[in-house]
Amino acid sequence: MAIEAEFGCELCCGEDAAAAMEYYFRQMKPVKRLIDRSHFSVSIRMCPNCEQQFVSTFTEFVDWQNGEDAQYFTVVPATQDEVAKFMAEDASFDFRDIGLLGVNRRRLTSDWPTGGDKVISWKTGVFSVREGY
Repeated sequence: MAIEAEFGCELCCGEDAAAAMEYYFRQMKPVKRLIDRSHFSVSIRMCPNCEQQFVSTFTEFVDWQNGEDAQYFTVVPATQDEVAKFMAEDASFDFRDIGLLGVNRRRLTSDWPTGGDKVISWKTGVFSVREGY
């Protein structure tokens, strides 16, 4: 299965995943927050350099015993049509539709499981989007 045409620029989609994640948090322009809950959020952001838009998800699972909450963050580039669809549906979309953006497309992830180390990396393929608790 081939990867789709490249998305973004060297700043937002460069090979160094840690640098891309830092750029995301420091430089990306918020476009719209689609879901904003205490342990789950979905938002649209845009690279100020190349104007590539991204759908991002944040999920946290509270560890009531040890206080080391698992946190998962995914940033996936999206086409204009995909972004328009999510924004038009305004939080009534199926979370699986976000995960399907990963088909043939690279996404930036930060996985920090309870008791484990944070790993920032590029991944490909369909991914699961679940609401945290």
